[in-house]
Amino acid sequence: MKTIKFLTALLLFTAVFTFTSCDEDDPAPIINTHEDAYVDVLLKKVMTPDGIRYKEVFFAGGIDIDAIGSKVVTPDGTAYDLVEFWAGAGKLNSMAGAMAMAAYSGDYTFTLMFSDGYEKTMIDTLEDVEIDLALPFTVDYTPGDTSMTVNWTAVANADLLCVKITEIDPATGMPLDAKPYFKKAQLPATATSLTINIDGAEGWMRPTSQLVTGTQYFVSVAAKKVEAGAEIKGDSPDFQTSSCIKTMITY
Repeated sequence: MKTIKFLTALLLFTAVFTFTSCDEDDPAPIINTHEDAYVDVLLKKVMTPDGIRYKEVFFAGGIDIDAIGSKVVTPDGTAYDLVEFWAGAGKLNSMAGAMAMAAYSGDYTFTLMFSDGYEKTMIDTLEDVEIDLALPFTVDYTPGDTSMTVNWTAVANADLLCVKITEIDPATGMPLDAKPYFKKAQLPATATSLTINIDGAEGWMRPTSQLVTGTQYFVSVAAKKVEAGAEIKGDSPDFQTSSCIKTMITY
């Protein structure tokens, strides 16, 4: 009986030691912390029929980011849900309402959700920075022309300029939330004009065959500034401010 008890105890000890050793040898599960994710808040300054207005614009992105549950909270505690937009999967944005005064400077807290269930908190700081509009601003174009020339005034302290042609939302008279027809995302800050050939080549993001004769479109110029120390590029995730002026043309 003692022998049986001893063998039973030995077997139990061996089993426990074996299972414990296996558990210790198993590597911890790898958690994807989504280091490719980014967030950005910029102050958008626009000229409207009611004068200059300001908007906080929010962007976030990353592989497998999920709009459901993703949001941003402003320095005053206002929360905005982030949604997918025309740029497609992996990119979210949102926009606050127009204000007569510049937006709140300070820390904007983003909560990002991902399809694997991971939740990530990131902060972007909006500085009290503002640049001028590119005024005066004109577009030389007559319906039926094969090109147009956009002219503007250089903006002090801008890092780059962006020129776009976009659809107009018939319900609001504002730019439609859709892919631009044309976008030149990174012109030198010293540039003061751009000739756009209506040929579907460089800068065109949609076929020119989709342009409809007699329809109005917006042509806009935005002077942009990136955050201090950030790389200057047209698709920067680190914009600080954008000052946009636009006009309508009839195609």
